[in-house]
Amino acid sequence: MRKGVFIASLLCFGVLGSQLAPRHALALVWPDVPERVERGLASQDPVTRRAAARELGTLGLERATPLVLRALGDGDTEVRLAAAKEAIRLHVVPATPVALAWLTEREPRLRVAACEVAFAMPDAKAVPSLARSLGDADPSVRGACADALGASGSPDAVAPLAGKLDDPTPAVRVQVARALAKLGDPRAVVPLVGKVQDSTPEVRQAVVRALGDLGDPRATQALLLVLRDSSPDVKMEALAALGRLRAPDAASAIAPLALERNPTVRQAALVSLGRIGTPEAIRALVNALGTQEDAAATLERTAVREALVSVGPAAIPELTGLLEKPGSKAVTTSAAWVLGELHATSSAKTIVTALRKGTLPPAAALHALAGAGTAEQVPVVLEFVGDPLVRQEALRTAGILLDPTKPDGRAVEPLAATLRSPRLSIDERAQLVTLLGRTGAPRAATELTGLAASKDPTLRIAAIDALGALGSASPKDASGIADDALVPLLVDTDPAVRLHVATALGASGGTKARQAMLKKLDGGEELDRYAVLAALGGIGERLPDDATTARLFRELAVAAGPERDAVLEAAGRSRTPAAVKGLENAAKGEPDDRRMVAIMLGGQRGSTEALSLLQKLAEDPDATVRAQAVFSLGTLGDARSVGAIAARTKTDDTAVATNAAGAVARIARGLGPGGAPVIGPVACPLLSDARPTVRANALVALAFAKAHCGDDDTARKLLLDDASELVRASAARALQAVAGGPANGSTNRATLADRTALERCASVDRNAEVARICRAAQPAPPPNEATTARAVTVFIIGEPQNTAKPHAPYLLEHEGGVLREGIADRRGATFDPAAPPGNLTRRRLPSR
Repeated sequence: MRKGVFIASLLCFGVLGSQLAPRHALALVWPDVPERVERGLASQDPVTRRAAARELGTLGLERATPLVLRALGDGDTEVRLAAAKEAIRLHVVPATPVALAWLTEREPRLRVAACEVAFAMPDAKAVPSLARSLGDADPSVRGACADALGASGSPDAVAPLAGKLDDPTPAVRVQVARALAKLGDPRAVVPLVGKVQDSTPEVRQAVVRALGDLGDPRATQALLLVLRDSSPDVKMEALAALGRLRAPDAASAIAPLALERNPTVRQAALVSLGRIGTPEAIRALVNALGTQEDAAATLERTAVREALVSVGPAAIPELTGLLEKPGSKAVTTSAAWVLGELHATSSAKTIVTALRKGTLPPAAALHALAGAGTAEQVPVVLEFVGDPLVRQEALRTAGILLDPTKPDGRAVEPLAATLRSPRLSIDERAQLVTLLGRTGAPRAATELTGLAASKDPTLRIAAIDALGALGSASPKDASGIADDALVPLLVDTDPAVRLHVATALGASGGTKARQAMLKKLDGGEELDRYAVLAALGGIGERLPDDATTARLFRELAVAAGPERDAVLEAAGRSRTPAAVKGLENAAKGEPDDRRMVAIMLGGQRGSTEALSLLQKLAEDPDATVRAQAVFSLGTLGDARSVGAIAARTKTDDTAVATNAAGAVARIARGLGPGGAPVIGPVACPLLSDARPTVRANALVALAFAKAHCGDDDTARKLLLDDASELVRASAARALQAVAGGPANGSTNRATLADRTALERCASVDRNAEVARICRAAQPAPPPNEATTARAVTVFIIGEPQNTAKPHAPYLLEHEGGVLREGIADRRGATFDPAAPPGNLTRRRLPSR
């Protein structure tokens, strides 16, 4: 379950809870159940034994293992089959050698079950027995054994499988081809090439897919022949395989299929050309612009547009050239659309010129400038804000190009003038108000203050947010006008307004607002103290003041329960020695206080006193405190502390181990590729950790540092076989970082293996998000967290009450894949004083 986020102020996520874990991990086992199952397995009545065998899965792995092994040796076939099913469910590894003895049984179901157990729990020692069973008289047994041999990962499995590509049963030949692909051994290429003309279409399709998965260029010529196959499914598989091979010789043969009438074949050809990406492939794609479904000249995605995007920057010159000469609006629209998706800023002037000439429709030009434009094109975009036909596109593009951290006063007057139009809808007015805030120009405050008192809640909140955005460019010159407009709204009856006001003041409030809010804290009026504290915390981070920090820490003397966390957050955001001293005093309190202190110290980058206090809290008797302390060490630590932090993964507490590996990843993010010699030796051993969250964070650390673990075979295996989606996604990031992404043209053997693994993941991974990560180009280097980090409060929302849940467990994923585990504070929230830019995602906690 994924919940998107906005990192700038306050976030909310739903608690997934323990009900999402596997049944056997959470089942309540009464003390007498294991004994009852054991008695049942010892019964003379086979019916009783069968019932007992079916209950084995309820016991959990440790209790069930000896009983499963006993049941696998039962004399009754049904008991053994039930035990095999439970062995697979519980992943009882010792079951494989026991079940292999069934391969000589007369009952076919037992022979099939033996192969299924070997498939679920692969064992290289099982290869000879499984290979012999490829000659079994029953095709279901042969097929199941082929699957098991493919899962074994043993080079010794290649020869017996290759010998069965001529099996008399087509379904078995399909399974053999899939097994050879899974083994990934180049020795399988030649035998598979010999089967591309099999008499059965399903077999040809499986063989072609296997050749694509193996990624060996020796298969190119055979695959080109398959393009003439009478079966559209086989033809599409060949196109996909040639694309995965990135075979440059294939572009001319595929080009005619890009104009094929059959839409599925045509789309497969376009995707393949996009992956090949040679000049000839680019020309073929350009020729397909404005044809078939791309002829409508809309701003929606089409197959040919996406194919050109997948080519990358190499397509920019050809596309830019299309805008420099007369052409149909369908072609120019598509060319501009792709340039926008490629963020081709070098082509922005050409897009504007085409717009002025009338060869590019305004909506298409504005859409393209959202991606390819710069601040230089803002005036062009603002010309169209008043045009109702393209206003939405202009507003969207202006919102992207305007950056409140880089004030642009040119936009204020045209936006303000348009805002006065009586024909605008409320939503359009709100969008214009938001853009006024994004100008970052102080004189926009005059326009916005009146709107902050609007009776329309949408317009009012937009104005409040815009006032907050105005002050982000120059915190020392925060507008007193905005302070005067926002502070009185802290007592508004609408809690949503108070929340937005607190966020806006935290982002842009000045000394005037701070003094006014401190007076409110000292006064006796009814007050939303949480909103005031949140606002003061933001101001304190931007405009540190020791007197204010001390005043806030004094609130701890009277605060209780959830308010203590709000006070610690507000006071601790000030990055000063006074704040560290106050946090040190608070660290003498109860575990809830100490846990919050550990979190807040993560924002005190560069403070030796904060680092020393964090190291003490990392030894705290409370595991939840230790978990947050070690995660915070990831922002205060450096290359010298990596080894000591990584050593904390050896604990039995999963949250502490996860966050220790996450801290290593955060340090790796700052070190970049230069940190590979430091990160590799500590992260690589963690890939074998039994806890998926630790493995995932270790892989993220390797990705940030672009570090290898030998030939990366372990990372490839985790990508293709790990049961955890978190681990597979992180493995994809790690392989992309060192291999240059799936489009890298390197011929280095390890790089080719990495690329093949990424291609296979992109096409077969059962999780769409993991497949997307595998398909993506090499990620851009992460921005320096020290300069781009921002504070974020996350409320953990419980189900079904839909309210913040104190002490609820959570697992958060930062942009780039770093995982943080913990429990919510007394408010039902958690805080990160140094979250990296990008999305923050709530993830399921793996079962324990």
